Amino acid sequence: MKIKGLTPILLIILVILFFTGHIYFLSPYLAHFMNAVGDMLKDTNAIGWSILILTFVVRLVLLPMQLHQSRNMTIQQEKMRLLQPQLTKVQEAQKNAETQEDKMNASQAMMHIYRENGVSMLGGMNFSTLIIQWPIFSGLYAAINPHIIGGWKHMDWAVNQAAEIKDASFFGIQLAQHSLGLAIATGLVYLAQSYLSMIGMPEEQKKQMQTMSLMMPIMMFAMTYFTNAGVGLYFFGGAIIMILQTLVINYWRPYLRKQVGESFTVKDVVDDALAGKIKAPEATGFMAKMAEAQQEAAKQQTTVKDVTPDGQTSADKLSNRERNRGIQQNKKD
Repeated sequence: MKIKGLTPILLIILVILFFTGHIYFLSPYLAHFMNAVGDMLKDTNAIGWSILILTFVVRLVLLPMQLHQSRNMTIQQEKMRLLQPQLTKVQEAQKNAETQEDKMNASQAMMHIYRENGVSMLGGMNFSTLIIQWPIFSGLYAAINPHIIGGWKHMDWAVNQAAEIKDASFFGIQLAQHSLGLAIATGLVYLAQSYLSMIGMPEEQKKQMQTMSLMMPIMMFAMTYFTNAGVGLYFFGGAIIMILQTLVINYWRPYLRKQVGESFTVKDVVDDALAGKIKAPEATGFMAKMAEAQQEAAKQQTTVKDVTPDGQTSADKLSNRERNRGIQQNKKD
């Protein structure tokens, strides 16, 4: 079931947890879990295996939501593919724009095309699952390095149980330390996932997605390296599951493309949008009102330029000079 506005709600909760110091509230539970798995497996790599088991369980719980988001992203991408001729025309108008007003109309035309066709400019991106996992990242980090929590010496789980976790390793990788090798491996897996996600896309869309496809592996490399290897192992396991998820979406893509082709009717509004004949709806949300305020400020800049200290614009002063010149000419005559 889709909850409207879920991402902002989750983000607010995350910010509250962060600023109240409760972002690590899962730490003792994760420490108990890792030690319990370690006692069961009786293996030198048991703590690492417990992190991978945790990754699998969390991803399994989030799988319906992630598949739903991936499906929506794919549908949005297919709709954008059908809108590409109109978007190309807007891009040409942006390149050929000579005045600030023309540039503003071209920028607004892009938004009008998306809105009139019911397509999201974000391409269906959703950060809910990432926000949900953030307390897990934080809790796992603190379970391995409990000294980052204020007053940790007075917590039994941190003093007794976390001692074994802190010295744990996974096939030679110290889980409490940075791991360059694990960071590189995670970045490469995410790079492979980005490549797989673009299979079946038109070349024009691939060009538009190239920056994003490189940013994600670089970001995950940095996140894996600058945290401890325990959290890095969670990221690496998640990347493997992301590849499997992407393969499922690629299997779905032909069916989704057919579904979009049968149900989506393209509204050709590019000419009216570029001509400024389409009016934007009244802003209702906070971000929409902010965007409207920015557009209004840009419009004012195009109409009021070079205002002098006496409050006159350059156009007013030019008009006054022409008037004075006419008066002087009449006096001479």
